[in-house]
Amino acid sequence: MKVSEYLADWLEAQETILERSTFEAYKVYLGRHLIPYFEELGVELNELTAKQIQEYLTYKLKAGRLDGKSGGLSTVTVRKHFSVLKQALNDAVVQGEISVNPAMFAKMKRRKSTLTERTVLLTASEARKVVQAFEGHILYPVVVLALYYGLRRSEVLGLKWSAIDFENNTLTVCHTVVKNISIVCKDSTKTEASRATFQLLPEVREILLNLKEKAPQGSEYICVWEDGRLMRPDSVTRGFQRVLKKHNLPQMRFHDLRHSTASILFDKGMSLEDVKNWMRHTDIETTSNIYLHYGRGRKILISHDLEGLLISK
Repeated sequence: MKVSEYLADWLEAQETILERSTFEAYKVYLGRHLIPYFEELGVELNELTAKQIQEYLTYKLKAGRLDGKSGGLSTVTVRKHFSVLKQALNDAVVQGEISVNPAMFAKMKRRKSTLTERTVLLTASEARKVVQAFEGHILYPVVVLALYYGLRRSEVLGLKWSAIDFENNTLTVCHTVVKNISIVCKDSTKTEASRATFQLLPEVREILLNLKEKAPQGSEYICVWEDGRLMRPDSVTRGFQRVLKKHNLPQMRFHDLRHSTASILFDKGMSLEDVKNWMRHTDIETTSNIYLHYGRGRKILISHDLEGLLISK
């Protein structure tokens, strides 16, 4: 059996095991990347080597895009390919198809940070300008909720009116809306730690009360279009970036709003542990990575403040 044939069979078997959103992600990784690559390579499953897997990873990092653009896929994306391939080959060992998983001997560079050089970390004043740019726009509550609570896009779009307790002033994150191939709504979050209840801040409460008055009849979700349709994650991202461009604001990913929340909390003097809890990070290392990245930027700003302080030009 060839590697490509095994991966196709393995993917088909996962459909009844995995959550729909996870299966669709695997379908992209395998169907568009891994299976075509190994099909062209024509290697047999029992002859697959760590070197061939390493060559796949290197290729995808350098020139693995399928959208016609030059360059490779991000390290994060290729790491996901690698993880799925290892899972599939682990199952091949269990099933007796191969005796050793060759992917265990292939390597990727250790992930040093959740952030990249392209990550935009807004200061409080910069975040205020972003919020002002969205005033009167349908995405205004989406941006405000993301910035105040450090919510992921899937969590903002998954907020239902039932998650808001106006009497006790709380907001609960317990439902998400994600997209891989199709839109998937689920009563679960990225991790168990992501499920949390926040205090409803006064300004957020006011926004939500005004929104509720204008909400389409029978609307279950908070963030919807004027006709009550659920907002698509990809449409939100495109709309978000259009407004930024219109107002000459820094171009960023929607997820950079979440990172900015952490950096703003650090700027307010909050401890790593407090920021970790607010951001609902699973471990303190994720929080400290953001802190270190933010700290480098702060040093640049401080150096600008010191310029000319002691020796005038």
